[in-house]
Amino acid sequence: MSHIYKGGTLVKKSVLPKPLLCISLALTLLFGSFSTVQAADFPKSWPQAPGITEETGVLMEASTGQILFDKSMDEIRYPASTTKVMTALLILENVEDLSQIVTFTDVITPDLAPGNSTINARVGEQLTVEQCLYAIMLASANEVCTQMAVYVAGSVENFVSMMNERAQELGCQNTHFVNANGLPDPNHYTTAHDLALILAAAIQNEDFCRISGSATYTIPATNMTDSPRNLENSNGLIKNGKYHYEGVIAGKTGHTEAAKNTLVTAASRDGMTLVCVVLRSDGEDRFIDTVNLFDYGFDNFHLSPVYWMDREEPVGYVALPKGVESNVLTVKDSDSGNVRTRTYSYQGTEVYRTQVNLPVTFDSSEASVSFTPLFYQVKGIDFLLPVMIGITGILCIAEFSLIFLSIIKRRK
Repeated sequence: MSHIYKGGTLVKKSVLPKPLLCISLALTLLFGSFSTVQAADFPKSWPQAPGITEETGVLMEASTGQILFDKSMDEIRYPASTTKVMTALLILENVEDLSQIVTFTDVITPDLAPGNSTINARVGEQLTVEQCLYAIMLASANEVCTQMAVYVAGSVENFVSMMNERAQELGCQNTHFVNANGLPDPNHYTTAHDLALILAAAIQNEDFCRISGSATYTIPATNMTDSPRNLENSNGLIKNGKYHYEGVIAGKTGHTEAAKNTLVTAASRDGMTLVCVVLRSDGEDRFIDTVNLFDYGFDNFHLSPVYWMDREEPVGYVALPKGVESNVLTVKDSDSGNVRTRTYSYQGTEVYRTQVNLPVTFDSSEASVSFTPLFYQVKGIDFLLPVMIGITGILCIAEFSLIFLSIIKRRK
């Protein structure tokens, strides 16, 4: 069944008998989790995006997963140290007390080789989990990633399994990790799109944003060092950075010869959060192109509330060009098993999708309807569907009987 939004009200093209209409409303008045709609093609009137020098890139609205800009976003590339976004996310998800003490072991020795990014941690040295997170996100310390992998999962191998499992949970389809720090390996790869999904999950954690968005941090003297370590964030988009962008809340740089320069960044303005990823960049183009993509996103798009029937509160939001509202979207429902998928299209191009498991529950200011295949509930009163059908049948028979008696009476 197709629907069209007009003035915030859902207009349905078919007409159902009133008893069945109540059931239809209960089934259709439902939104579940939002899912990503990949943008192979953009609508005809989609704002013109700037070009970027990187081989691949993406601009994604974080809350909906909508793609606003796409340059080969699903092509596989090396992530370099942007891998550490997943590493930090898993640490934060699995360690509640960031003041816990981590003692470094000889597992870090290979990562201390010349040319590696490190804080020169020593075997036997002790840092807190929070200090380790700053070392990972600001100093990009490879040996700290390895030690934290062992601390969280018992071994690097176990931690890598957690990374890959978490990536799948987030919807990453072209990502595979083999280490916690992003050092080059043919089997360690990702895409711009997948990195955007990972960062979108990470920025939901306040500690992640606080740490990765910091310009500097000082690790005080430890049990094995006399001097403090002063860490500086290499992300030029954060506060005090060369390319500081107002609204940036988190991000991570990366670099290896194989990956070139990489960058993942999130920024929020006017109630909308955008995630930008650029891979295989030369020089400082990654900062310049990210700024241009953020400007493109914030200057040309906004979040438009999606309303359902006459509800006062929106059931969700969709990113649309400024001046365009959700009431112009064409809506289509399709059911598969116990899952209902609702697709939103703008100028014939799918831009948004929601899914929900059936049976469904609908709450509004007017009524609370819980629907199952056998009965529905209105304001706390249960009515069995078979009973309703039976009553409807009796009423229909009674009406036909009255008509029949009326005809006979006229003939007399």
